[in-house]
Amino acid sequence: MANIYIFIGPPGAGKGTMGDIFCERTGVIHVSTGQLLRDEMAAGTALGAKVKDVIASGALVSDEIVAELVKNRIAKADIKEHGCLLDGFPRTVPQADMLDKILKDGNDTMAAVVLIEADAKMLMGRLTSRRMCSNKDCGAIYNVISQKPKVEGICDKCGAKLYQRSDDSVETATNRLKVYEEQTAPLVSYYEAKGQLKRTVSTDRSPEDNYAEMAKVLGI
Repeated sequence: MANIYIFIGPPGAGKGTMGDIFCERTGVIHVSTGQLLRDEMAAGTALGAKVKDVIASGALVSDEIVAELVKNRIAKADIKEHGCLLDGFPRTVPQADMLDKILKDGNDTMAAVVLIEADAKMLMGRLTSRRMCSNKDCGAIYNVISQKPKVEGICDKCGAKLYQRSDDSVETATNRLKVYEEQTAPLVSYYEAKGQLKRTVSTDRSPEDNYAEMAKVLGI
């Protein structure tokens, strides 16, 4: 049996940062659906070939394919032993229904769904002030307001250059927040009704302080 965790919340709330600290401190394994897709294609499996064809056609990978990848990964021995933090799934209520079935079939448990809430003004500031590590193997994320790198423009972790994504504009940030409200926010009611939702608030405090508040909520 595996304990499964999910962090939800608007873009810019700090899910990635909090998730990194959570996995490092607890030993829970971070499972990214994006990485699962890349790994499957690299492995040359039948499912990977299907994913590659879908992406090559310009279409979106179906919920069913992503759910199958998640199901296969959760069934592995390391997840059964340490549990996992799911990143990228579910994003919608239909996906949450799929995950619920996967967990029941695998005799796994939804340990907690953590809603990371944040002030709208702060979210906008974070989304338009973000800087990304250019090293894809690193993928570190910074913010020139709340989480500056030690050396301007340079990643603390690997020394690669940082860059600002072209879509980190006010217009794009506004649209991302709108999409979240329309598609992902309904998960709050979904998991609240199941008694699995826990709430924490992300502020302009340090990541460590925000994590400490979340840890209290989780009782860890």
